[in-house]
Amino acid sequence: MTLAVSWVRKVGSSCEELVVAADSRLGGGMKLDCCPKILLLPRSDSFICFAGDTAYAYPLMLQLSMAIQAYGPSLDRAMDIHDMRGHALKVFNKMRDSVHDYVEGMDEPDTSFILGGYSWVRKAFSLWLIHYKATERMFTYRPARNLLPGFPSIVLLGDCVREARRRLVALLNERHHLGGDCRVGGTFDMEPFEVLRDILREGRYDTVGGPPQIAKVYQHMNCRPVAVYWPDRSSGSVYLHGRPLLQYEHSNYWILDPETLKTTHPAFSQFSNSVG
Repeated sequence: MTLAVSWVRKVGSSCEELVVAADSRLGGGMKLDCCPKILLLPRSDSFICFAGDTAYAYPLMLQLSMAIQAYGPSLDRAMDIHDMRGHALKVFNKMRDSVHDYVEGMDEPDTSFILGGYSWVRKAFSLWLIHYKATERMFTYRPARNLLPGFPSIVLLGDCVREARRRLVALLNERHHLGGDCRVGGTFDMEPFEVLRDILREGRYDTVGGPPQIAKVYQHMNCRPVAVYWPDRSSGSVYLHGRPLLQYEHSNYWILDPETLKTTHPAFSQFSNSVG
């Protein structure tokens, strides 16, 4: 399946960005470790990421992207992301109702999504888990939840979520010196990505693997992918959307060093930062 995570990251003293990261493995009789799981939506202020059965996930995601492209108020963002979420659910449920001639059990989608972006109405990032509710035979949603009291909300999705949550809580306790008192609170930096990175490097979970893939939504209402050096910067191998770039391909996106968590840009690689 997948391990995916999305959270609001604090940048400096006054800025935030919405980050989503996932592994790149698809299974089903084979392992393919270069599959895009994060789709940037054409309205440019949002993304959708999946975990689960690709027989449902890819058609639903692609049709949502094309539905946004075809509907002016959504494409130009006059429709706020909260209304677009409702539009997405209508598209998903209409498609689910169109399933027919199925093998028993295949009409119940084993697929979930993270949908996130920036709301110009609320002047804040919005983040949801979209999942199929069998008792109501429809896709529905719930908002992101707090991992710890006093911390921003977060969505963890897919396999080994319990282990990822346990590791993230331990890391936050260590970084923020909570001493078990979670009421102190704090903010996320790149800790959720660090947990994903370490799980991928260890390779303990058969359904979670490949390089990490990342995208960010910025407060200027633009969503961009971030390339990654993998397994580390010394390898010189750059991955974008989970795929290794060919030797002649030069990314126009910032590239993340998974160890230092700093980004560089090919156009001025002598500079680095932790914001990218």
